[in-house]
Amino acid sequence: DQEIRVQNAHAAYINAEENLAIVTSQADSDVNDAELAVEFARQDLRKYEEGQYPKDVNEVQKRITLAIEELKRAHETLEWSNRLFEERYISETERAADEISVKRKQLEVDLAEADLRLLEDFTYPRQVRQLQSDLQQAISALDRARRKADADKRQAQVDLTAKEAEYTRQQAKLQKILDQLTKTRIPAPCDGLVV
Repeated sequence: DQEIRVQNAHAAYINAEENLAIVTSQADSDVNDAELAVEFARQDLRKYEEGQYPKDVNEVQKRITLAIEELKRAHETLEWSNRLFEERYISETERAADEISVKRKQLEVDLAEADLRLLEDFTYPRQVRQLQSDLQQAISALDRARRKADADKRQAQVDLTAKEAEYTRQQAKLQKILDQLTKTRIPAPCDGLVV
């Protein structure tokens, strides 16, 4: 029975050693993943603030500039149309088409300016706040991963120490039993009958 207990304790000890290696590897991997998430969150925030947002503002400003230039051309065309209409060189329909073109170009300018205000007043602050929150969440997750990794490693180490102690105890007990077995035999000093 004691030999079986020793074998079981040895198996548990080996299992605890392997578990410690697995837990350590998994914990290190979890911490690395969390560190990577923090790094990516920082890069995303920097990318938006220094890359995407300026690019978006630049695109909208280009649209505004282009729309203003087209509006100026449409006004000039309308002025010429009004002169030609007064001199009866073009019809009322052609002049009305140029008026509609001016209104359309003015709407494009207004829309582009509204897009810029929307980007600056709402989209940018919201996106920055979201990315900052993502970064903070990633930092918190990294802290949790580190704490959990330390706790898991300590728990596995404690378990290994306990299994090792139990294995040693069971071996000592087996050795004691074996020693006692050798002492149960008393050799007679000479041949004969024991009474």
